[in-house]
Amino acid sequence: MIEISLVRHVKVAGPAALYGVTDIMPRTEDNNSLLVKLTALQQQGSAYDLVISSPLKRCRIVAELFAQQHKIPLQCIESLQEINFGDFDGIPFDYATFSVDTALGTKNWAMLEGFWQAPATATLPQAESLADFNQRITLAWHEFIDACFKQSKGIEQPKRILLLAHGGVIRMILAQVLQLEWQNPILHQSLQIGNASLSKITVTRPFEKSTVNHYQVNYIGLPLLNSPLG
Repeated sequence: MIEISLVRHVKVAGPAALYGVTDIMPRTEDNNSLLVKLTALQQQGSAYDLVISSPLKRCRIVAELFAQQHKIPLQCIESLQEINFGDFDGIPFDYATFSVDTALGTKNWAMLEGFWQAPATATLPQAESLADFNQRITLAWHEFIDACFKQSKGIEQPKRILLLAHGGVIRMILAQVLQLEWQNPILHQSLQIGNASLSKITVTRPFEKSTVNHYQVNYIGLPLLNSPLG
């Protein structure tokens, strides 16, 4: 059995924008609070024995601090980065690029609206398509799970893993596990994966030589910084 806690990073230290592959820093105070909360969870019972992280700073910094503090192995997986929003990635919404007083700003907001309403078909300029993003995350997820079971040499053994990732990444993992339509805009509009939230998935392989994964989603989007946990 493998228990995977998926934690979304805290809010970033920057103005409102689409932050995909832009490597922006997290809010220091929030990151420190998240580290305290994760440490409290570590001390409550069954401790994490592996930390997985996106390489981007808003995930990686707290992952590194937590792993160092508790002497846990840390693995950064390049393919667990957030979706690339192309020309709009990291550009603050209050920049002239998005000024509604200009023709360019009006055009850009129209493209953003089209993307929010139909992300599977309305790819932003120079951006990663939702289909490519889904394929990247799905492949990374399967490789990660397979590697966890291979490490135990085919014998099912308990393992608790902390995964620091992004909202879009967590949604795509949940879509794969729950067999939801990743193309459906409702998945991206209405499934709230808040900053510093915790989702948990349990994976089992009932038979020793089986390669079939059985998933259970224990909970989704539990807020950590404003919850009674720890």
